[in-house]
Amino acid sequence: MPTKAILPLHCFKENLLRMTQRIKNTSSGKKIDALDEVKVLDFTAVIAGTYCTRLMADLGATVLKIEPPSGEIMRSIAPMRKNVSTVFSSLNAGKKCMVLDLKKPEAIEICYKLIKSYDVVVENFSPGVMDKLGLGYETLREINPNIIMCSISGYGQQGPGANRPAYAPIVQAMTGFDSVTLAAQNDMSKPLNMGLPVGDTTAAIQAFGAIMAALYYRERKNVGQYIDIAMADSLLSTMNRDFQTAFHSDPIDRRYGPLKTNDGYIVVMPLSQRHFKNLIECIQMPQLINDKRFSSDRARLDNYNQLLDFTEQWASNRSTEEVLAAFEKARVPCAPYNSLSDVVNDAQLIYRNMLTEVIDESGPLTVVNSPFIFSETQAEIRKEVATLGQHSHNILSEELQVSQKDINVLVKKGIING
Repeated sequence: MPTKAILPLHCFKENLLRMTQRIKNTSSGKKIDALDEVKVLDFTAVIAGTYCTRLMADLGATVLKIEPPSGEIMRSIAPMRKNVSTVFSSLNAGKKCMVLDLKKPEAIEICYKLIKSYDVVVENFSPGVMDKLGLGYETLREINPNIIMCSISGYGQQGPGANRPAYAPIVQAMTGFDSVTLAAQNDMSKPLNMGLPVGDTTAAIQAFGAIMAALYYRERKNVGQYIDIAMADSLLSTMNRDFQTAFHSDPIDRRYGPLKTNDGYIVVMPLSQRHFKNLIECIQMPQLINDKRFSSDRARLDNYNQLLDFTEQWASNRSTEEVLAAFEKARVPCAPYNSLSDVVNDAQLIYRNMLTEVIDESGPLTVVNSPFIFSETQAEIRKEVATLGQHSHNILSEELQVSQKDINVLVKKGIING
């Protein structure tokens, strides 16, 4: 299938004007933020932690990102526009940014002062680093008993494997995630290169959910708590079917994958009785309705691959566009294998405003929007991407009441940026 160029955002404006706005007037006025007045101290880097706190910023939390003087590593990760990482911008939009050299005691004292008025701390250093810095949970809750702290790591904070270095590809290999993917490929023995950092994003989403639960519990019981999120645990917890199949053999190796047309591939999944009936009419094989191989849900699942073989025989003489049109008209679950440049033109995603703009140092940037749409509260990626240390001086002077003279001393010592 030919790749389409990514359209600039202004090409979507007519569609965007027709959609239900994420920020609109309700019976009580303009939508408010679900996490309004929640303050988050963000010590994260790379993806798992930064996406978690980005989701909180999308819901209106005030997120203060703490970075070293050189900036966190994602500021250097391509793609780059005028020396600005587009990946960093999409993961950190809507956050404030403060530079602190955490190796210096004066920086830790600043953190202690901030903790007094913050609700949540999120970090994804290696296990034990926050304790060594003097920023462990036991220390922080002495300062603020209601603080909620979430640590995200590869394998958890304790245990025989806790200190193993980990990134998403490492965890995806270790948990069997990659083996599950490999087992679904025909005639392949070498594990595939990682496409999506599923280990990162899964941990981010589960950390986000855990923090929301902790905030709700604190609202009811007036007590904070510590949350330990491991990427390995998060990923393994999503592999329910595959885990059971590993220990309780399923004799049928079903194809949940590509079906060939005469110019490409699609995926189709006629699982239900209704979908089955619609499919066999579509592929002009109505006689299969009386075939014992497909007479019940169980029988149909046991002979699922044969059904797909019949489907592929019909589809292989037709174009992808023709097959998809027929299946969609018959309401058979199907989809093309899109590239991301195809996805930006999808009418449904455009309608739901899943493509929007943020502004970083290089100008407007098209990004993927927040995945939440609420009836009463606002949810969208915030527009501004902070430069390195953009809010350092304001945080010190306005939140902590530090004098300009003392700020200048901190700059001179290299504790904050100039």
